[in-house]
Amino acid sequence: MQRMLHWHTDYPTHAEWLRPIAIAPSLTQILSQLGTFSVQLDTLGETNQHDFADFRLPETVFSRRVTLSLDNIPVVHAQSICTADSKWREILHCGNTPLGTILFSGSLKLTRSEMQFATPEHYLLARRSSFDWDGDKLYLAEYFLPAIANIKAA
Repeated sequence: MQRMLHWHTDYPTHAEWLRPIAIAPSLTQILSQLGTFSVQLDTLGETNQHDFADFRLPETVFSRRVTLSLDNIPVVHAQSICTADSKWREILHCGNTPLGTILFSGSLKLTRSEMQFATPEHYLLARRSSFDWDGDKLYLAEYFLPAIANIKAA
């Protein structure tokens, strides 16, 4: 993942064909409709590598990085981060369970920020947002890999 991207709330015109997937509230839900969806846990633990430097978070945060695949083809890299002492930390210990299953289950009283978009090197598009759970924030960034161009929106 790349540092200090230019994030904006306007959806980029170069990726109009990806819009139905990229603006979907839950990638878990929309990708599950397009084929066999799976999550691979890549890393879990404390780090200082993330794309939220402009949010003035502590230097060290707790992070979960995963690869989302469709029909065994990686289509999205995702990173979720929270402060090291956050109650989100327990939620991020969900292994290969899709985080979207938990976030959109209705079991947590959450509010979500507006989505922001960027075009990082080596990815077609990236999106990020944050979830607020009783004043505690979870930051989520998702990076669309070129292979996603081979799937069709539902």
